[in-house]
Amino acid sequence: MTSPRERAQLQAALRQQQEALVRDLLPVLDALDRAESHWRQVVQGSSTALMEASRRPWWARAGERLWSLLPRWMRRWWSRGPQEPGQREASAALARSAGEGIGLIRAQLLEVLQSHGLEPFESVGLPFDPERMEALGQRPAAAGLAPGQVVEEAVRGYLWQQKLLREARVLVAGP
Repeated sequence: MTSPRERAQLQAALRQQQEALVRDLLPVLDALDRAESHWRQVVQGSSTALMEASRRPWWARAGERLWSLLPRWMRRWWSRGPQEPGQREASAALARSAGEGIGLIRAQLLEVLQSHGLEPFESVGLPFDPERMEALGQRPAAAGLAPGQVVEEAVRGYLWQQKLLREARVLVAGP
């Protein structure tokens, strides 16, 4: 049988482990946010951006060094001219499908983390709060925003069980 003190120590250790796990999963959630945003831009963007995204794989765009390591036939295949209309439609459908899949995975991960006490908090449009936010810089005030209000959120902030887990990193409207 465990004493109340040992039980309290075990609960504190468990809470620390849970917090560490949630903190370690935040970069995964951030990556899914960026991926979803990217795919949304690809789908909503111009047909030129869609053709470019569908012609060259992500690993080729990541660096020309990787591109140069590919076999010559593969580089030629990815670099060929504009696609036929049927191929463009197929590429658009693939981009929409990939974006929706990323969004579903992100939503599922966020739902699981929220069931364990994680809460994202909004910062865009609110006054800068130094206790919950870290200012990365200033931007000219957008329409309807006063100086000192958050213009853009670079990294979302989170609370875990009503405690600040990570500050939001934001850009603030300047004078």
